[in-house]
Amino acid sequence: MVASYSHNFDGLWSLADHKLSEFIDKNQRVALGVSGGADSVGLFHVFCDFLKQKKISALVVFHINFGLRGEESSGDEAFVRDLCARANIRLSVSRPEKPLSAAIQESAREFRLGVQREFAKEGFIIALAHNSDDLSENIILRLARGSSVENAAGMTHFTEGVFRPWLEAPRALIRSALTAKKISWREDSSNQELYYSRNKIRLSVIPVLDELFPGAAERIARAFLSLPLPNPGEGMMPSAKVPMAMFAIAARSAIEKLVHDFLEVSYGGRSPVPRQVIVQISAGIHKISTGVDGQIRAYSLPGGRTLRLSTTEITLEPGI
Repeated sequence: MVASYSHNFDGLWSLADHKLSEFIDKNQRVALGVSGGADSVGLFHVFCDFLKQKKISALVVFHINFGLRGEESSGDEAFVRDLCARANIRLSVSRPEKPLSAAIQESAREFRLGVQREFAKEGFIIALAHNSDDLSENIILRLARGSSVENAAGMTHFTEGVFRPWLEAPRALIRSALTAKKISWREDSSNQELYYSRNKIRLSVIPVLDELFPGAAERIARAFLSLPLPNPGEGMMPSAKVPMAMFAIAARSAIEKLVHDFLEVSYGGRSPVPRQVIVQISAGIHKISTGVDGQIRAYSLPGGRTLRLSTTEITLEPGI
């Protein structure tokens, strides 16, 4: 579901609040990634409000200093430290012990995921400030590399414990809203370097698309967030062309319903399993059933029960 919101900071707050209520249960502990850039700083202020209003039970900020930009990287860390200190928010700073490999972007990504996994093990939901421009860049990059349509986005509002409430908000809107609120942030100079493929798409490809079709980037992102399911009664199937992504969305929805029904029966008619856990289980089933990977997965559920996924079956073990 794509939400509507007013184009100011209050609107961005409302958008995050809407997505919080849609995807996250109350009293969740949140680990928020803050780089010092506009998007993450804006979301930091929103989640500080959420903590005060007890929409979440705890908030910790994590910042990763790769040290790739010398004094600028140190300045980012100092900025985030000051931000958290003034708001009395716990901060965790991580730095790689060894230099990143030649494939800097990939090794940096793996390090970030490792940091996020550690917080997930402690029961935190991971919150990231990706915006609609990030999403559209991802889609163009993945499609150009040969990704299937259903896998092109690479990110959703909530997937496997990672929450992205601002995927519908354009980067320029976030910056404008922060400027109006007199909220400062740090600029990452490496975002202007054309060495990286993503930066080339951001700085060269998308401006041309927006010149030809104003608002193209935002529409690309919104299209992948809210692909409509065809209604057979309206003649959409089988004569009309139907994007494969629609079937992928339908498949994920069907799996979530089956998991929900399975847990309802297993718990005697009313499942106490949070929705985000059902989403995580469903994503695991989808990956195994479509051959994305054969990883065996286990999920701790209420009542001390454990749900296990293998390549052949789903089992729900009784509590101790």
